[in-house]
Amino acid sequence: MAEDERDLVARAKQGDRDAFLKLIQPYHERVHATAVRLLGNADEAAEVTQEAILRTFRCIQSFHGQAHFYTWLYRTALNLCYGRLSDTHAKIQRRSFSLDQPLEDGEGSVQEASLPDRRPDPRRGAERQEEIHLVRRALAGLSPNDFQILVLREFGELSYEEIADRLKISKGTVMSRLHRAREALAKRLTELGVS
Repeated sequence: MAEDERDLVARAKQGDRDAFLKLIQPYHERVHATAVRLLGNADEAAEVTQEAILRTFRCIQSFHGQAHFYTWLYRTALNLCYGRLSDTHAKIQRRSFSLDQPLEDGEGSVQEASLPDRRPDPRRGAERQEEIHLVRRALAGLSPNDFQILVLREFGELSYEEIADRLKISKGTVMSRLHRAREALAKRLTELGVS
C-alpha cells in the first residue's frame, strides 16, 4: 500500500470523511464500470457502487492494509454484484410469464404494437439479449471463488500478476483457478443451452 494511501486510511479510521472520499475517488469509476458490465444495468450498478462505498466506510476499522485498499473495495462490490445476480437468478426461476398477456409498464397495459422498434435487426437483438441474460445466469451459478477470479480477469481486465497480487496467491494458482472457473462457466452455459 502506498504511503499516501496509508495516511488516508489512518485518517479515515479516525473519522475523517474527506480522507475517505479522497481514498475512494480514484477507484469509484472503475468499480462502477465493472458493476455495469456485470449487472447490465446502470442504475443497479450505481446502487451496488454506493452500497460498496458505504460498507467500506462502515467497516474501515477492520481494514488492516494487507491488501491494497482498492482490492478491499473491489471485493466488496463484487460480492454485492454476485448477490444481485444470484437474487435475480432465483427470482427468474420462480417467475412465470404468459405470452398471451400484454406487457405491463406499471401504469397499465402496453400493447406490443405500441413499442417502437429501433433495432436494425430485432431478432438478432433479442438473441443477443437472451445470450447476455444466460451468461449472467451462468455467472450467478458459479461458486464465489470462480465468480471472483473470472470477474477480475474478464471484466476487471487485470493481468495474472495483478490478480495474484490482489488475491495474495501465486501466478500459477491464478492460472489454474482461472482455468477451472472457465470450465465451470462453460459447463453452466452448456446446461443453459448456450453453445
